[in-house]
Amino acid sequence: MQAAHLSGEQLDYWVAKARGMPTFREAGELRYSPGANLPPRKWNPTRYWSQGGPIIEEQKIDLNWDTEGTLEWSASIDPDVLAQGGSVLEAAMRAYVISVFGAELPGEDSDTR
Repeated sequence: MQAAHLSGEQLDYWVAKARGMPTFREAGELRYSPGANLPPRKWNPTRYWSQGGPIIEEQKIDLNWDTEGTLEWSASIDPDVLAQGGSVLEAAMRAYVISVFGAELPGEDSDTR
């Protein structure tokens, strides 16, 4: 599966995998356990700035609005990772996943858990 085609919960799953963070499905949502004695929380870094924002900062992801035909956000990570998306967080999380796994994702885990 191509990382550039990931979106929604599937992209969120791969971001968690890239961070080494276990996720699970509960109440029809992708969730994670933030720590001992804390209730599970929804994992959605492609939508929540509180989750995706720290990754953007930590990875020094450069964000730009692409006005040269695609009208999408572009996200890049030096030296040579580039991804596009319909939102800033989508583009940034795609770039992050590509920086960890490459453009082609491992086949055995390509479905959402």
